[in-house]
Amino acid sequence: MDNAGILEQHVSGLRSRLDTLRAEERLFQRAAGLEAQREKDHAARMELAAELEAAKKNLAELRDKKSAAMQGTATAIAEKMGRMLPYGAAWFSVDDDGAVFLGWEIPQHGIVPYGGLSGGQRVLFESALAYALARQDRQNAVILIEGAELGQEIGLLLESVAANNLDTQIIACTCHELAAVSDGWTAVRVREAAQ
Repeated sequence: MDNAGILEQHVSGLRSRLDTLRAEERLFQRAAGLEAQREKDHAARMELAAELEAAKKNLAELRDKKSAAMQGTATAIAEKMGRMLPYGAAWFSVDDDGAVFLGWEIPQHGIVPYGGLSGGQRVLFESALAYALARQDRQNAVILIEGAELGQEIGLLLESVAANNLDTQIIACTCHELAAVSDGWTAVRVREAAQ
């Protein structure tokens, strides 16, 4: 083979090698671009993760504030109910999700949810709840208690109300004869006229 043929093969081999190197360079450039994009995406993901954590923290703080505010109100209502209940303590709570628990801690029975109270217990409990929810800045506020379900427990309610000097007018109606009338109460007996 003559020198020109050898040179031509050599040039052809160099061109082929140059084409291969250019192709590899393009791949390296593409890879470098992908690496730069991956780094940008990673930075963006880290920023979004930080924003998400901050939002979660803010949401948790807001839930805590809401829960504290709701529980503060619930506690105040339960305490006010306790002034009227003849025994035990009212339980009123609101959890983070807004679920409400309303119950009565009754001696020898523990905490009884509102739905588990007997008819007479409900009369006492609802009367205390009405008192707790009544506006205190209102003159002549009246709570009407239908106490037929109470039997002699109406006397306990009357004593509790009188002992705590509640600033609300309470009218308690019952078909049961009272053994005694507590101080601060006026008993009025209504009888049907014979026909």
